[in-house]
This record gives sequence, C-alpha cells and structure tokens, in this order.
Amino acid sequence: MPGNHTTRAATHALAVLLLSSCGGGSGGPGGGGDVLAVSPAAGAYGITQSNLEIAAALYQDAQRTPPGFVGDPPPIGAGLVATRHLQSRDLSPAVASNYEVCTDNWNEALAWSEQTAALGGSYASLVGTIDTSHYFEFDRTRPGTPALLLRQRVYLCSYLDRSNSTVAVSSGPAGTLNMRPQTAADLQVLSEYLWHFTSWNNAGNSVLASVDDPGVATLGHTLVIAILVRDAINAGCDRIDVVRWRHSLEPASGALARSLSTLWSFTAHQSGTVAIACPPG
Repeated sequence: MPGNHTTRAATHALAVLLLSSCGGGSGGPGGGGDVLAVSPAAGAYGITQSNLEIAAALYQDAQRTPPGFVGDPPPIGAGLVATRHLQSRDLSPAVASNYEVCTDNWNEALAWSEQTAALGGSYASLVGTIDTSHYFEFDRTRPGTPALLLRQRVYLCSYLDRSNSTVAVSSGPAGTLNMRPQTAADLQVLSEYLWHFTSWNNAGNSVLASVDDPGVATLGHTLVIAILVRDAINAGCDRIDVVRWRHSLEPASGALARSLSTLWSFTAHQSGTVAIACPPG
C-alpha cells in the first residue's frame, strides 16, 4: 500500500544538493540522459519530476501512488492483512490457464472460499463477508502469531469476467468489463484497482501518473510506473525503468486489453536512503 509521503519541494531540494555534491549527470541503458532532466516522454503524461527526483523517491519508498489514486486500505486495527482474488488454480490446480474467477452467485463464491480456506496447511475461519457492486469478499483469520486477516475476493461476472486473462502476464487480453454504461472514469477505477494485485505494489516501484489515454475507437487509461532494477552483480549503478501500463476498452463488447512498454530508462545509485547521479557513460 502507499508508503509515507514526502513533499515535492523537499525531494527537489535533495536532488539539487546531491547533484552539486557529486557533479553527476548520467546516461544509461535505454538512453537515460542527464538524471537532473525531465524526460521528453514525461510531458505527455503530466510528469514534472526529474529523473533524480524519481530515483530519490524510489530509494526512500516515499510515494507509491499519486494523489487521488484508488486505495484498498485494510480495516483499521486489523494487523497483518493479505488480500487476493481467488484464481482458477485455487479451485482446480491442473487447469491450463490461471485467471481470476467470477460468479454472480454468492453461495458459489462462498463454496470456493471454503474450498481454499485450508491453503497453507491450516484452516482459515470465516469471520465476515462483504458484498460490493464489483466483488464478493470473505474475510478469514488463520491461527498464528502475528494474527493474519485473509481477504478473499471473487469478482461478480456482471462486473468483470477475467477468464481470458492470465494472472502472470502484464500484456494481452485483460477480460471483459460487463457493467453498463462504461465510462473513462470506470476504466480508471479498474486500472488503478488492478495495480494493487501486481508485483508493482511493492517497495522499489512508484506510479508517477494515472491518465486518460483514449484510442481511436476505444477508451484507454495509462499508469506510468517507475521500477527500480538493482545492480545485483557489483553494487554499482542501478537502472530505473519508466514504463507505460495501458488498459484499453472496446465500449460495444466490453473487451479489455493491456499493454506494457518502456518509455525511458536511466541510472543512479544509492547512498544510505538518497539517490546520487551516476557518472556519464
């Protein structure tokens, strides 16, 4: 979930201080350019942070999502919480394609939750249920220290059918949005919600922008995500990739598709919790 926020001004001041102390500018894989600069590709998405400001925020885990981003906070005082949508392999491990399942039948969703309640070797007891217009939720607790609240969710097919979507990939078919009517705001909510269940919802990643991005005959929404790729070989310069994760929606059919592409990359390294520009070359 989003980390502690820092002010933009403080991050900018840190970036300038670091550059003056290190004399840095940087090239890097994918045409990094000067790490103080704002990439030309950033302007199309309203991104004003310099590369070094982006790196500093990643190293500090300062802000994983921009203001107004769809949240999914745990219940107050819940302690350790894990949230996941039930998947086809939870119900049938041998199934060829693994996707997030859906049903409009509450009893069927409950049966699936019961079927998976013993995953991990100990039964997770049902302590509450929640119905929304998008999914059923079954809240369970598992014995142990610390106590774990497991939020199991099942999409309503009347909202979203993900049966043509593969959990482990970030591109390709993304399901069918069955709600009507469909608007750009609905696609934004879905795109931001889906981010919560990706590997990007972790330290070392930050959503820089969430923007309307329509096509000729489709609705579209893009998340611009900065990803820290550590140099695990010699603890030298790390690579930061800034990627575009886009969902498109055909309003007539509700068909969803997703694509992933790299907008730009640059290099930096960490000293304590701050970012320092790598030397050119």
